[in-house]
Amino acid sequence: MLAGLVTRVEAIKIATRDVDRALANCMGEKASQAGRLRPGQAFPGPRIRESSWFVTQGIGRGAAASGHSYLGVIPKNIQAHTRWGGDRLEDVAVVGAGPAGMYAAYLLAKAGLKVVLLEAQTRIGERAICSGVLGEEAFSRFDLPSRAVLTKIDCIQAISPQGRVLEHRTETPLARVIDKGEFNRALGERALAEGVEICLGRKVDALEIGRQSVLVRFLSPEEGRKTLKARVAVIAMGVNCFLNRTLGLAQPRRVLHAMQAELTLPDKETAGPTKVYVGRSIAPGAFGWEIPLGNGRARVGLMTEHDPEPYFGDLLRRIAPTIAVSALNVGRKGIAQAADGPCVADRVVAVGEAAGHVKTTTGGGIYYGLLSAEFAAEVIARAYRKGDFSSRALSDFERYWRTAFGRELLVGYFARRLAARFSDDQIERLFENFRATDLLVKLNGRLKFDWHHRALMATLPRILALSGGVGAI
Repeated sequence: MLAGLVTRVEAIKIATRDVDRALANCMGEKASQAGRLRPGQAFPGPRIRESSWFVTQGIGRGAAASGHSYLGVIPKNIQAHTRWGGDRLEDVAVVGAGPAGMYAAYLLAKAGLKVVLLEAQTRIGERAICSGVLGEEAFSRFDLPSRAVLTKIDCIQAISPQGRVLEHRTETPLARVIDKGEFNRALGERALAEGVEICLGRKVDALEIGRQSVLVRFLSPEEGRKTLKARVAVIAMGVNCFLNRTLGLAQPRRVLHAMQAELTLPDKETAGPTKVYVGRSIAPGAFGWEIPLGNGRARVGLMTEHDPEPYFGDLLRRIAPTIAVSALNVGRKGIAQAADGPCVADRVVAVGEAAGHVKTTTGGGIYYGLLSAEFAAEVIARAYRKGDFSSRALSDFERYWRTAFGRELLVGYFARRLAARFSDDQIERLFENFRATDLLVKLNGRLKFDWHHRALMATLPRILALSGGVGAI
């Protein structure tokens, strides 16, 4: 049995070494070494010799104001724009108005490109189902809007099926809780200010890649079926994007199923710790959560490999036994896990959830989605400078995201799959051991809100040994 446990741990270690080896082959050993970030360290941006305009100093606003572009010399025929219709050629068409799509559109417009963003919903931020927890690092890195912040998190409690508690508390906030709809709208306002043309109520149903452009087919509520042409398309439509399937792009290995509702909790006027509920009887394959929003309000939800509805009902009865599920506005969504396949094709780049750039441990997609958008914008900008929009020219995007967080996705995916095999009794033993050995205190230097692989690799051998063994991944 012990040999089997060692084998599984070694398999994960070998897999992560393979990521480094692949990165070294793609970018050269020096770039790969530079990409091995310490958890929590800001990724320095793609290492492009010509420029790194928005990654470093964000000079695009000045460029747009002065009428000049920091993209370098772009051929006049690429800059040409005409009226809406069959002859109009956009620089970039972005499909999807979530954080990744909005941020990519903003950066590209800030650089001087003509960007059109198409969104199926009639209002930005509508039906934005999200726990809304975003690490402090994201706010400092991207200068994100603070108006959407509801509260901050400085204490997280993990709670076992029998109620044992492990607590991680910090002197400074770990993360902020946001209103996702308001957050998306704030990003939309920034994009509009940079000249992005945002078209709501446009449901894209096909992308057709041609030699000179991408034809975007969509439905308009006023005009019916319409098309537009663009030099490049950015897919940011979220998990299980059908455009990915038709174009042979990345598909998630697995999809977790999430449910969440906001509610008023009796006798909880002041915000307490954020609580994470674990256990096979709680949320098989993942976990549940209770996130205080202030003024007695909270988000309660879970994600699981199975149908979430019965587990959500049980969790709600545990947290707020007097509240019925039928009395709540409950949202559901899928969460991508470790997508497999390319993120680029000729004239097309998939970003954010559409590319599977979601934390495989927690299911959080905003931070990695913003990083993904940043890398995509840099690569597309360089494609314009060179006038080459082939998949080969856009392939640097793959290298950038794999260097920045590819290891995080891989290690997190296998760690979560291992944890999904633990019984409730095994989890109780782990909680007892962690409390007895002050493991969280010892891991404090490795515990980072958005970067998990170092802490996971440090604890996996102990977890497997204490659990008494689990089945195959």
